[in-house]
Amino acid sequence: MFKKIVTLVLLLSSMFMSLVHAAEKITVGLIATTSIEDTRKRWQPLLDDLAKSTGTEVTAAISSNYSDIVAGLKENKIQIAWLSSKVALDAVEDGKATVFAQMVKSDGSRGYNSVIIASSKSALTSFDQVSAKPGVYIFADGDKKSTSGYLVPAYYLFSKNKIDPAKLFKKVIIGNHQANFSSILRGEADVATFNSEEMDRLKKEAPDQLSKVRVIWTSPLIPNDPILYRKDMSPALKTRVEDFFVNYGKQKQAQAVLKDILNLSGFQRSTDAQLKPIADLTLFSLLRDNLNNPSLTDAQKQKKFDEVSARFGKLSFVLEASRIK
Repeated sequence: MFKKIVTLVLLLSSMFMSLVHAAEKITVGLIATTSIEDTRKRWQPLLDDLAKSTGTEVTAAISSNYSDIVAGLKENKIQIAWLSSKVALDAVEDGKATVFAQMVKSDGSRGYNSVIIASSKSALTSFDQVSAKPGVYIFADGDKKSTSGYLVPAYYLFSKNKIDPAKLFKKVIIGNHQANFSSILRGEADVATFNSEEMDRLKKEAPDQLSKVRVIWTSPLIPNDPILYRKDMSPALKTRVEDFFVNYGKQKQAQAVLKDILNLSGFQRSTDAQLKPIADLTLFSLLRDNLNNPSLTDAQKQKKFDEVSARFGKLSFVLEASRIK
């Protein structure tokens, strides 16, 4: 009799856990650096494997607009997201999400570079040639929420060299990496932001297209993009999700999937601490914009300086605390 009761309890427990897993659903937010259709095609095999591994229904929310993915995380319409470091910082500061993994490239590297490209047919071979001729060239800049498309060149190329893009270029247009690359090929821009990840992809998939541009500036290394999940996901689901990502890539089929996504070899465990360098860049950028804002009085600038410094002081503490954990 006792054995029958134990068997019944185990059966009911198994049924209950199956119902819990079935009730849980995951929407993964993805940034479309190319087209939405292309991004979905590349990620779908991984999403299918995630569903099988975690026993949950998995769908994708894909957008070229970073704000869409962040809003989805805040509103719990998205539970897991791949974001640029700059946007991930916003999500972490909001308090709803946290970093749990970081992309690892196929060569084992934990970072990539922002680059400035020009047409290979142009005479431009360095950015010094551009800065020597104010008002001559058209610049295709990235979305302000993009790490490699905007934040990194804004700091390392423009701020550190005391260059104001609005004064240097004849015209500035805004787009994602694909749009910027196309603007160079079509002759709609003279120089544009891009990154080494997209260059690696084109080298493999469209070398003829890549040969039509040249790199005229390269940034220091940027930490690879993070993967985040909402903090209020159930602990059991968090564990299953983390285990899936850090172990994905150990089988041949998974290796091919990762390589096709962004030339990846896998993911490593990570925390919000990986965003600290990006937080420092963002702080500098905000303080620079405040200092150079002609519409503010000295008193207003000081007030803004104090507010931004206090905000990033708190954020820096949160990021460092995650390292200790």
